[in-house]
Amino acid sequence: MTENLVPLGETVFEQPGVFERAKRWLFQTQEGVIFIIVLLLAILLSVLSPVFLTQRNIGVLLSQVSMTAIAAYGMTLLIITGEVDLSVGSLQAFVGVITMQVLNQTGNLAIGLAIGLALGVIVGLVNAGITLKLGINSLIVTLAMFSILRGAAYISTKAAVQNTHDLASFSSLGNGFVGFIPWPVLLMIVVFAILYVIMSRTTFGRYVYAVGGNSRAAHLSGIKVQAIKTICFALAAGLAALSAIILISRMNSGQNNAGFGFELQVIGAVLLGGTSLQGGEGSLVGTFFAVLLLGILNNGIILLGIDSSWQIAVNGVLIVLAIYIDARRRRAMGTV
Repeated sequence: MTENLVPLGETVFEQPGVFERAKRWLFQTQEGVIFIIVLLLAILLSVLSPVFLTQRNIGVLLSQVSMTAIAAYGMTLLIITGEVDLSVGSLQAFVGVITMQVLNQTGNLAIGLAIGLALGVIVGLVNAGITLKLGINSLIVTLAMFSILRGAAYISTKAAVQNTHDLASFSSLGNGFVGFIPWPVLLMIVVFAILYVIMSRTTFGRYVYAVGGNSRAAHLSGIKVQAIKTICFALAAGLAALSAIILISRMNSGQNNAGFGFELQVIGAVLLGGTSLQGGEGSLVGTFFAVLLLGILNNGIILLGIDSSWQIAVNGVLIVLAIYIDARRRRAMGTV
């Protein structure tokens, strides 16, 4: 009969309990540390500004970060596979203006949403095809796509803003509520929940980490590496397109200059959340807390009357910090 033996030198009482596991997560993981920083920053801002904890400000804050979060979730999966997409900012502008044009011409919400999301997926598939079939670094491919999409956004609008009218159902997507929860926040939660289950409970999720950890070993073990990466490219671009649709719904306009710096916000949040640029490591939980941290910082800058230019500087500093932390962690693990 097989017995469950406790390793020599340990007792059952030495096994970590719930409190011990929570403490380790808070202080020994990047996700936990960022959560603590978010909590402390929220407390500080609530003291410095009486407006911070009001229901209106919290609703606005979460609605604003929802667009970054949704795009960052897809980017997390892509970076875990060892690839990256620099075109999401331009994609946000391109999808925004095209979707608005379709809505203006058809007046049909379903058609507009379908075409907007389809455009995002198609761009992701093109990025994947060029990167994987031609063997070109995704950094270069998506940087080229960044320019192509930005130019296409200007060409399609002739440098004009594309407004829509009399589509209350579309406007409610970015500004409406389900009960007391804003629609964008609900979408952010739903997308997170779906991807979290996929990454933690399915074979596909395990394959994503395996491909990023060692693509050659993954291929030799029978995993279709290119298929996994292609899906992640399409998912990242598709979710960026969803964030674009939310943006134009909130603003009631498609703007060809939208999304400037959006790719830095998204990638910065993913890296700050603990996802490694080398691939194979990362979590949606860390990404969410990082997006929340960036959102709270930007919100605090506005509430405290600080020059908004600091938002750009702070995001840049956090990206450098995230890369530094990742390098230190990898050096400590002996992987670099």
